[in-house]
Amino acid sequence: MTPLRQRIIEDQQLRSLTPATKENYIHHVAALARFYQLSPEHLGLEDLRQYELYLLNEKKNWRPRPSTATCPQFKFLYQVTLEMPWSDVHFPVCAAPTPCQ
Repeated sequence: MTPLRQRIIEDQQLRSLTPATKENYIHHVAALARFYQLSPEHLGLEDLRQYELYLLNEKKNWRPRPSTATCPQFKFLYQVTLEMPWSDVHFPVCAAPTPCQ
């Protein structure tokens, strides 16, 4: 297990997230890392934007969800675990075939 994954899991435990939410967050963060073949801690806002465009253009069953302004998985990773000073408006809209929360 990578140190980043361990840190995410610990942060999830500290916030008492449900098992389904924990699994969902880890799944999406792992998919982001696989896409770039790079740890998400080395990615920036433009990388998230490009990933979102990939999901929208290549994964036809993915679409923006107007009821969710941003993907909580990425917000959690960057704002909580990595403690980046990014505000909510910097994150891409949530695009997932399953609920993001």
